[in-house]
Amino acid sequence: MRMWSWIAAAFVILVLQTTSLGFFGGNLFFDLPLLFIYSIGLFYGARAGLLCGLAFGLLQDISSPGVFGFCLLTRGLTGYGIGCIKEMIFKNNYGYHVLIIGGLSLLLRVLYAVPFLWLNAFGTTALFLYLQDSLWYCLGNMLLILPVSRILLALYHWIAEEDVTY
Repeated sequence: MRMWSWIAAAFVILVLQTTSLGFFGGNLFFDLPLLFIYSIGLFYGARAGLLCGLAFGLLQDISSPGVFGFCLLTRGLTGYGIGCIKEMIFKNNYGYHVLIIGGLSLLLRVLYAVPFLWLNAFGTTALFLYLQDSLWYCLGNMLLILPVSRILLALYHWIAEEDVTY
């Protein structure tokens, strides 16, 4: 029964992501669903990470005016990739989490640069603003992975207490 708390946590993540966009000035933004997908892949493996990534990616693609299918593809691959390497990541070493999320955020911004710059006719102003936003995006995700992963790890342990395996 406690397993349903992941759906409640996903709903809270979506609400926080959509309502927080207007409150932060200075182009500081972050991707809470990406951090949630990272945690699901880390705790439950490749299949759960893929399903979570596809679900969140579809929701993000439907709600954003950007390139449709980008979030679906990248979030699904992120969940699957983290789930595949979950045995190599120490869950209690938070330096790994910060570095992995920073690298993953940078990779996602580099991948999104291709359609973004294509649609903006490769303008230098658009490139400069995109690089500036990418820096804030990576830093925001790197800062937020610590509290988000701690909260989701506590939720994971709380759910594991009910799971009795003989």
